[in-house]
Amino acid sequence: MKFRCLGSGSSGNCYLLEGERECLVIEAGLPFKIVKQAIDFEVGKIMGVLVSHEHGDHAKYVKEYQKAGIFVAMSNGTAETIGSDDYIIRPGYWYQYGGFNITPFKVVHDAAEPFGFIIRHEKIGTMLFVTDTEYIKPNFKALKLNHVMVECNYSQKIIDSRVSQGDTDKGLRDRVLQSHMELETCKSFIEANKTASLYNVCLLHLSDGNSNESKFKEEIKQIVGAGTEVFVADKGLEIVLDLCPF
Repeated sequence: MKFRCLGSGSSGNCYLLEGERECLVIEAGLPFKIVKQAIDFEVGKIMGVLVSHEHGDHAKYVKEYQKAGIFVAMSNGTAETIGSDDYIIRPGYWYQYGGFNITPFKVVHDAAEPFGFIIRHEKIGTMLFVTDTEYIKPNFKALKLNHVMVECNYSQKIIDSRVSQGDTDKGLRDRVLQSHMELETCKSFIEANKTASLYNVCLLHLSDGNSNESKFKEEIKQIVGAGTEVFVADKGLEIVLDLCPF
């Protein structure tokens, strides 16, 4: 099974957990036709769509999936905001879509009721997916996460430098600081949740102007060590997640 990035950032977010017979779509920020093309039009293997919150770069194309008869899972707050009557999921409960078992948890973002997700599948073990959040309050170390897909949006040093140079607005800076995850916060989260079972870390939603891809990867790699691969979610990225690849 692969984790595939079709888009990560303000222009549109969409990721796939795709195996031979099953696919889970995470975020509906890109047109459904792009997903169909990516999976060779095998629409029947889509088990569902997870949407973290209502902002357009994550939820703009929800209704395209619904019209195709694919259910879209989201919080009650997200559903009310976008006017959706689809499947509502709640923290503290596990939901099964095909071979995927999913539970949402609350995150901190300027949205109605944003979620992150824990996703389990027999082929990949346990994966955490979270984007667009200032920080993550729960500790998941007891779950022995195998894969962590987590936002690492900006560096405080970079964004402050851009404000002082007049390259970005202070109001925008303040909004980013209160709604997206900074490098040091991301590092602290990974440090607190890593175990010997952690195989992959993928950094999501890097800001075009306020991040440094190579620096971010290097600093995360120093935390997780040689046994864990570190990726950045650029368009076209594919990561093999199988626990037993041979």
